[in-house]
Amino acid sequence: MSFCSANVLAAPRDELLKGSMPTGLHTADHIVIVGYFVLLTLIGFYFWKRMRHVRDFFTGGNAIPWWLAGVSFYLTGFSAFSFVAYSEMAYRYGFVAVTLAWSAAVAMAVGTLFMASRWRRARIISPVEFLEARYNKQIRQVLAWAGIPLRVVDDGLKIYATGVFVSVGMGYDLKISIIVSGAVMLLYTFMGGLWAVVVTDYIQFIILTLGVVVLFPLVFAQVGSFQALAQGAQAGFLSPIGAPFSPLYVIAFYLLIILSYNGNWAFAQKFYSVRDERAARNAGMLAVGLKILGPPLFILPAMAARSLMPELMQPPNSPQYTYAALSLRFLPAGLMGLMIAAMFSATMSTLSGDYNVIASVITEDIYRRLFDKEASQKRLVIVGRIATLVIGAITITIGVTLIASARKGLFEVMVTVFGIFIGPMLIPMLLGLLSRRVTWRAAAVGIAAGLISGLSFYFYKTFVLAKQPGIDPNWLRYDYEAISILTNFAITLLATFLVTALGKVSAKERAKIDEFFARLTTPIDVSKTHALVTGEVFSPFYIIGWVTGGTGLLLLIASAVQPTGIGQYINLAAGIFICLLGYGFYHLHRRVMHKEAGLAREAARLATLASHEAEARVLE
Repeated sequence: MSFCSANVLAAPRDELLKGSMPTGLHTADHIVIVGYFVLLTLIGFYFWKRMRHVRDFFTGGNAIPWWLAGVSFYLTGFSAFSFVAYSEMAYRYGFVAVTLAWSAAVAMAVGTLFMASRWRRARIISPVEFLEARYNKQIRQVLAWAGIPLRVVDDGLKIYATGVFVSVGMGYDLKISIIVSGAVMLLYTFMGGLWAVVVTDYIQFIILTLGVVVLFPLVFAQVGSFQALAQGAQAGFLSPIGAPFSPLYVIAFYLLIILSYNGNWAFAQKFYSVRDERAARNAGMLAVGLKILGPPLFILPAMAARSLMPELMQPPNSPQYTYAALSLRFLPAGLMGLMIAAMFSATMSTLSGDYNVIASVITEDIYRRLFDKEASQKRLVIVGRIATLVIGAITITIGVTLIASARKGLFEVMVTVFGIFIGPMLIPMLLGLLSRRVTWRAAAVGIAAGLISGLSFYFYKTFVLAKQPGIDPNWLRYDYEAISILTNFAITLLATFLVTALGKVSAKERAKIDEFFARLTTPIDVSKTHALVTGEVFSPFYIIGWVTGGTGLLLLIASAVQPTGIGQYINLAAGIFICLLGYGFYHLHRRVMHKEAGLAREAARLATLASHEAEARVLE
């Protein structure tokens, strides 16, 4: 695959892809991009001094509102990777991209129904912290150390995808785009902890939704009908399952995503960062609803690009650029800049969440557990931020090296990496939350068997099957991948269950397991949550209102500097709407704080009354 250079990306915005990618952002776009990143940086500074305790930095003090956690839950799995990889798939193969994207909704539903309450009741700061109480110190350390590279590779894919979108949208070299994108993300992530992550996620959600909702009708006005999507495409373009993705592959992919989502550290973090179990379930169901509605909105326009932009199949262009090309062609100046900024920062927020949760593992499970059990809260927050910088630098390096690997497609890279490691890393972890019977020996054997199985399948494909003449590359890429994933899961489960069935559990280990599950069956006492214990009253509506209003103001400025036309009207309407939304959040903040102040006054009055009554009884 050839990647577009800055020279290739030199055509004006209104050029309709006649052999090269269009680009050239207008003044309105640059105003929006620069202003938007200033606003996001302010969010980080706003929360910077609020991170006094390690629990503040990694769990938001267990005070994240469920609706904010739900939106963040949704957006944590939504990045430039989603647009680049799924759009490429939709452009090449059709509606099957929507089918595969909906796997996230199924995964989130499973997690919400079976895991949300357990994660919250685990009462943890890092997602692998519970493994020592459930199994032992060694299993906790193995999954902590092994899980970090898996998350970092995943983040490298996301940075690569962001680089693709930025390079197309702004005309920069792909490698430079990845390095600059990663550096900016890295600077942002360590500022404000989990609160900054979830508030930023909400702003990204507003902007991305606006861009997608505006782009959808503009694209379909050109196509005319749903059936016209398949014009010039292969048979089965509109089918929910079609070549080269067989039903076996779809089943394997769904299982992979279900396991991946429910063992994903950043997703688990959203469940245990809220107030109680009910809030965790509400957050999960909100994310499920958004994951059902979202894929058709952003994937169907990519399918339409097959007939609108056939030149994307011709080098040096690529279907990886589908959504960026659609945005450049159909979105007005200003809103295009906002879309690039939001796409960039959506990945930045996803990485911010990943970096935050990886840092929590390094801080709590490695540094604090192994090196400094008596570390102060201030030192732990510093360690977390240093860990963020190191992980970010490694991720950027991986993103650059993926320029070569991504010749086979981002989607296939993701499936290959996850197919090897997800089973052995996450099955024992999740079984520890779900089953009383699994012992630490069974978990250890399951991890070892799964890793041996996954690596064996990968090496056999790479060094044996791939070298055989006449082998079908599509079978090797999809069906063999599905077989290896399913077999890897089966071997991991079989090894775990065999050791569980044949092994004996000592009285000491049984008591430890019973104690852990007693914790999982004990409801959360909200009066003992960190935020209430420290006595802090905090409303996120204030910063959300100001940043939302500031985003709307940027669109109004963009509309003022661009020529009269439909684009100006769209930016004007969108800017007014977002400003009003920001005012609504600010007004809601004032109501919440007024209510909290009233409750505080009432509590003080009752305390004073009780004191007077006690004094009167003493005098009597």
